[in-house]
Amino acid sequence: SGVVGWVAMHVAQRCSEVKGLVGVAADPDFTTDVVLPKLDDATKAKIANDGKATITWGENEYILSAKLIEDSKKMLVLTGGPGSLKITCPVRLVQGLGDEEIPPDRALKICEVLQSKDVVITYAKSAKHALDDDSDMRVILESVDEVCKKFFEYDLSSPTSG
Repeated sequence: SGVVGWVAMHVAQRCSEVKGLVGVAADPDFTTDVVLPKLDDATKAKIANDGKATITWGENEYILSAKLIEDSKKMLVLTGGPGSLKITCPVRLVQGLGDEEIPPDRALKICEVLQSKDVVITYAKSAKHALDDDSDMRVILESVDEVCKKFFEYDLSSPTSG
């Protein structure tokens, strides 16, 4: 989820063993095009002068470092245009419409840059960034199950089926 979705996109581009991705409130490139534009000048100055600042983002506090910002600029995945991300495996994106950290249209942008033709976005109407209530978990598990069924040729639904 979140930043892990960003990391997973980098892994999937480089590793042919990745057979599917499930992104949960995935937020690639968030430092550059989501967080930085909303920081006030004082916070940007603190990061520049002290190397880091504590920011409130959504319902949480995070330490945002100058190093993270600089490193993230080298790892952008959403800037190349339609079909620029060399990921061709099945992708499922689950996003909360009530996400207070990542705009819900981020999933659409991810979909646009993927080369995969097998991309499904599921929006959970009242879900926040964590997507942590029971109905959200069901959607996430169903997405994982769907991607697994596209790759595995045998029943993985019970511990004794394998």
